[in-house]
Amino acid sequence: MGATTEVVREAFAAAGISTKVEVLPWKRAIDMAKNDAEAIAYFPGYHCRHVDGFVASEPIGNGPLGLAEHIDGPITWETVDDLGEQKLKIGTVLGYANTDEFDEKAGTGWIRALPAKDDLTNLKKLVRRRIDAAVIDKLVLSYLLATEAELKADAASIRFNEHPLEDKTLFLCFRDTEEGRTLRDKFNDGLRQIDADKIVDDYFKYQF
Repeated sequence: MGATTEVVREAFAAAGISTKVEVLPWKRAIDMAKNDAEAIAYFPGYHCRHVDGFVASEPIGNGPLGLAEHIDGPITWETVDDLGEQKLKIGTVLGYANTDEFDEKAGTGWIRALPAKDDLTNLKKLVRRRIDAAVIDKLVLSYLLATEAELKADAASIRFNEHPLEDKTLFLCFRDTEEGRTLRDKFNDGLRQIDADKIVDDYFKYQF
C-alpha cells in the first residue's frame, strides 16, 4: 500500500493501537471516513479541508507533486500558465486538491484537466497517449509503476517530469469528533516515537 501507509501503521503501533487500512477511490475514502462508524480517518491529505468535519494530524511525510509524462512526449514548462498555453491534456484525480494555482487555472478551463477516478486510471491513459501528462505524487508514481501488473509492461515509458509543481506536506485526516481528536492525539504521540523518513527510505530500498 505504500511507504506512507507504513509510516501510519508504525505510528499507530508505537501508540499501542492496531489499525486496518483500506485502499479506496479518493472521494469514497473521504465519504467513508466521514460517515462509516468503522472508519475514523483518511490519508494522505495535503490538507484536511476537502470536506468539513476533519482535523489534521502532525505531518506524516512529504510528497513531491508533479507530472507523470511519457518518454515519447516529454513536457517542457516553467510556469503553470505554460501548461495551458500548450493546450496539454492533463489527467487529474476526481476530488484531489493539487496546487492552488493549478486548480484555479483548471477551474477556469485555462488548463485542460481531465478527471479520472484514481491515479492508476490516469497512468493507463498516459501509456495509451490519451492524455499528455498526469498530476501525481512522485512516490505514488514509483509505487504504482513497481507494483501494478497493468503497468509493468510499459513502466519504462513513464517517468516523473523533472519540474515539480510543489513539495506537499502529507497529513492523516481524522474525523472531528471527540473520538477522532483523541485518536489524533495518540497518533501524534506515536508519530513522535518513530523515524518516518527512515521508514520511507527503507521501504523503497528493500521493497523494490
